[in-house]
Amino acid sequence: MAGPYSADFVNRVRAAVDIVDVVGEYVQLRKSGRSFVGLCPFHSEKTPSFNVNAERQFFHCFGCGAGGDVFSFLMKMEQLTFPEALHKLAERAGIELPMTHAKEDDDPPENRAKQAMLSAHQLVGKLYHYVLTETPYGKEAMTYLSKRGLSPQTIADFQIGFAPDSWDFVTQFLQKRGFSLDQMVEAGLLVKSETGNIFDRFRGRIMFPIHDSQGNIIGFGGRLLETASASRQQAKQPKYLNSPESPLFNKSANLFNLHRARPFMRKRKQALLFEGYVDVVSAWQAGFHQGIATLGTALTEQQARIIRRNVEQVVLCYDGDAAGQEATAKAIHILQEAGLIVRVAPLPQGTDPDDYIRQHGPEAFSQQVLLQAMPVTAFRLKHLRASHVIQDETDQARFIEKALAIVIELNSPVERDLYLRQLAEEYSISLDTLKWEARRLYKQQKNNSHRDKVSPAWNNSINNGKVTRAKTLPPAYHTAERMLLYYMMRNRHIAERVQTECNASFQVDEHDALAAYLYAYFAEGHPEDPGQFIHYLQDESLKQLASGLAMMECKEEVSDQEIGDYIKQVNHYPKRAELERLREEQRSLHLQASSADSEEARRELEIQAAVIGMKILELENALKEG
Repeated sequence: MAGPYSADFVNRVRAAVDIVDVVGEYVQLRKSGRSFVGLCPFHSEKTPSFNVNAERQFFHCFGCGAGGDVFSFLMKMEQLTFPEALHKLAERAGIELPMTHAKEDDDPPENRAKQAMLSAHQLVGKLYHYVLTETPYGKEAMTYLSKRGLSPQTIADFQIGFAPDSWDFVTQFLQKRGFSLDQMVEAGLLVKSETGNIFDRFRGRIMFPIHDSQGNIIGFGGRLLETASASRQQAKQPKYLNSPESPLFNKSANLFNLHRARPFMRKRKQALLFEGYVDVVSAWQAGFHQGIATLGTALTEQQARIIRRNVEQVVLCYDGDAAGQEATAKAIHILQEAGLIVRVAPLPQGTDPDDYIRQHGPEAFSQQVLLQAMPVTAFRLKHLRASHVIQDETDQARFIEKALAIVIELNSPVERDLYLRQLAEEYSISLDTLKWEARRLYKQQKNNSHRDKVSPAWNNSINNGKVTRAKTLPPAYHTAERMLLYYMMRNRHIAERVQTECNASFQVDEHDALAAYLYAYFAEGHPEDPGQFIHYLQDESLKQLASGLAMMECKEEVSDQEIGDYIKQVNHYPKRAELERLREEQRSLHLQASSADSEEARRELEIQAAVIGMKILELENALKEG
């Protein structure tokens, strides 16, 4: 039986999955011509440069150069080895791995450890949920959740659980199943004391599983269950406790509920960003399925980029208290920098989304909160008002100046005018006065910005000393090599012709290496398939080069004459390079002759120049003859 790393098995898995579906779980793709495009998940960008070719089953980013097949994408996206990516895609396609494969022997120790941590999290997640829903230990927690309005179905959907107030409940559970306790400490499920004792990290807490983008549990968020029977030691614990950073869990790179919310976010083209897990769960139960949350920390740039890859608009739905409003103000900048359109949902002072939904219902939350979500400028002005106490004209003037500084940042003249009219009406100031002051502030900011950017000081030119260089076209041989490789990947006969007629190697080392792989690929009897050739390559940089070449917009049909011209460019380059070298040498000899000390020396240098001239003539004739 063929092993799972055999070409037949790998190709079978590759043929069974669609790269568009796989990539689409991480990136919001839209059809563009023959490809699908989206924001690259491997670097920060605001304009999509990430392309997926559905026909040939490969991807390429024109921004950062990342490229490859479906295995390359999954390996890069999830930090997997090739065997791990192969197993994951085989499971996805419902293809059974051959029994001959001894996976544990083949995988390096760090991969086996990571897999053990992942398996443990899935088991512990089921255990916590079972304790909550099926045992007396979870009765108080279940009663608490019911009072909070969570239905049994919602509890099941989110696999909410309960960690009993025990030091070794999970420790014994994992030990009996053969897990290494030290590994479980590293995974964040257990804790080791300074004296070396190992015990449960989560005790007496309602547990919210945290999943990765594919739905695997990678961590937990635990809320302390405050009951009359709570121990004195438990009372000293923090109200909320999250899993620590681990090989599985990175708080900055994941979002709570993303794996469930993603299809709803894309359908509605909008995400609801909450602060807490309970807010997300409550909103989900109320029918708002596009809700996600950060993981116990402030929003990060990485999380903002993840949101932007899925939607263009986000509604911030943070708590209505002062801390929540401060967090909103900080999150706005990060989200806008990621290229998102941001709106802010208004919540009454001291109210969080869960409270509001339970007190007023889903309809009120939709009509009075989400549909009333305000633009960023309106929120910033509201936030500014709340932070200023206006007692006299001086306070008012200071506030107005700060408000105008916010308004003049708007690009739209219509929006600027609307906010200026609101300020004029609210503070009984003439609109003309406000417009005059806004223009003054705008000019002042522009001058300050211009002055700050001028560097170096001695070159105070109109363009701040910057020299704009015209883009230089690549040399003809470089373009010819790329065109040949493009058609060679698609046509065996063209590859054979290039191999036969190209007297010179490709001048670009990477092009030459790719050509060599193509000759070997076709010699082994593989089909004319750029996608399969990309998978055939082992070197990651060559995969990226090949995917970039395969994505070039070139006509499908090419004539023999055109291929011949490209081959001629490649063959002629060494002669052209030698011709340029000889011309430079001849120019140097003429210069030396013009400043020679004696007539004899001058004649000798002229003779040498004439000899080189004959060589130049021979090369020129050779190039003309083709």
